[in-house]
Amino acid sequence: MEIQVRHLRVICEIASSGSLNRAAACLGLGQPALSHQLRRIERMVGGSLFHRDQHGVRPTELGALILRRARAIVLTFDELEHDFHRQEPESGEPLRIGWNDSAITGSLLGGLRELRPGEPFRTRADTSRTRLLAQVVNRGIDLALIMICGGRGLPVPPEVRTLTLAEEPSFVALPAGHPLADKDEIELAELAGEDWIVSNGGDGCRVVFREMCLAHGFDPRIAHDVDFDTAREDLVSGGYGVGLVQPTRPQTDGLVIRPLSGAPMCVRHVLAWREDGPCASAAGELAAEATAGYWRLAERTAPYRTWLRRHGRLAVG
Repeated sequence: MEIQVRHLRVICEIASSGSLNRAAACLGLGQPALSHQLRRIERMVGGSLFHRDQHGVRPTELGALILRRARAIVLTFDELEHDFHRQEPESGEPLRIGWNDSAITGSLLGGLRELRPGEPFRTRADTSRTRLLAQVVNRGIDLALIMICGGRGLPVPPEVRTLTLAEEPSFVALPAGHPLADKDEIELAELAGEDWIVSNGGDGCRVVFREMCLAHGFDPRIAHDVDFDTAREDLVSGGYGVGLVQPTRPQTDGLVIRPLSGAPMCVRHVLAWREDGPCASAAGELAAEATAGYWRLAERTAPYRTWLRRHGRLAVG
């Protein structure tokens, strides 16, 4: 028998309650049945999880180790259930916005504040476009800003509407002292021997990145997995490798950002909402505000501004 989430819930409840009797009541079990379950779990993990005495229960060393992981796993499964089960927003609930690590996020939220002054909203970051879209479908969020790598499509259910706000090339971030840092544009093949710092999320961006590198004659050596661009930039500036970034990212001390020749990988920023959701009537205006903000940001970012002008693609916000 293998450990399952329900077993982890039992462990967490016993620890939280501090007693088998109280935990059994919370779980809707008899105390003998809970004791039997706990013994079975302890046989599966190979040791006692709790010390028992007249004052109740407390975790053993093994129990404390497993509890730390069990709580994180149970929380993750609770979030998944929340995300993928259909919900109806309560009356008066703030708008709920989901987003990837998109440079357009600030412009989108600014537009929302201008178009709906005084109306509260909440935001939630998620690196997975699949989860964000599922949350829109199931009414877990009202609006999503999603990044899509490469030419991959976004399977959109019929009740969801989308607008592409911008399509941009991926640039590369290098340590300031890197031999290629003085070049205006860098050939991807020139980075074949580098340690790469790559996002561990994004629903396929990692696959697109590897395919891109293989098409340029090398299999990338991924040395570091990160969640967001800011973590990647810290590692790059520390000299631990190179990584792809959004072209609107500002250059900081110890780091330079350069375009890749031929723009071998592009990213789309897409807005998604339910056609019967609370954002439907304002979606077009929100998209326009967010897009205008994006181009203002592009104009302020020197490497990207230069690249856009060189390729005749600078838009006016």
